[in-house]
Amino acid sequence: MLAQEAAFPRFSVTAGKYAADFSTGVRVDPLGTSLDLERDLALDRSRKLNDFSIRWRPFERHELAASYVAASRGGFNAINQQIRFNDRVYPVNALATTVFDTTKLEATYTYWAIKSPRAGLGLTLGAAELSIDASLVAQTPDLTLTISQNAKTNVPVALAGAQTRFALTDRVIAEASAAALPHVKIDVYSGRAASAGARLEFRVVPSVGIGVAYNYFNIDGTISDPSFGGRLKMTVKGAEGFVRVGF
Repeated sequence: MLAQEAAFPRFSVTAGKYAADFSTGVRVDPLGTSLDLERDLALDRSRKLNDFSIRWRPFERHELAASYVAASRGGFNAINQQIRFNDRVYPVNALATTVFDTTKLEATYTYWAIKSPRAGLGLTLGAAELSIDASLVAQTPDLTLTISQNAKTNVPVALAGAQTRFALTDRVIAEASAAALPHVKIDVYSGRAASAGARLEFRVVPSVGIGVAYNYFNIDGTISDPSFGGRLKMTVKGAEGFVRVGF
């Protein structure tokens, strides 16, 4: 029963520490400058994040899940090109302070089409909301000019894919998942998205497990929100350590 309970608990809560690497390209407003935020504005390329998720399997083959992760990154750099950001023009050599806050909420439903006490293959439908709040403040070296601008938006993303879960031993559980959004328009967002992950978990006792994971998320498209009209291309990936409690 240990393997069965570990692979398919009725309910579980997971808390993890996620070492995330970011790659972020934006163009804020249709006429704005295309920026690589990590290169052009010295935004943090990596950040350790807290990652929380829950799973609930109300019926034998049906599972609901939700997750939350947030990142606040900053940068300070001298601008080496003229930048247009949300209808404001920032001159060359201005000293720019950037803050880029991101929150991702995700909910999924999985139907376990194939399921045994030790393994399963499920089909997944999900929806995520990516909230972005960006600000750019710049001063000229002689302090004669200060420019400040904010841009924020909520990007809805739908995903469909599959996941597998199986017990390598009575205490070691492996998982893998992948999902994608083809190029479609959803509300203010038009573009693609993809996510994938792999986990390896050791059940210390039947109700508690520790493990490692690797996560990947990518979004690439245009946003028609008046407060953040333009383009967003972002990849977040990295390793995670986690603790899961389930029963």
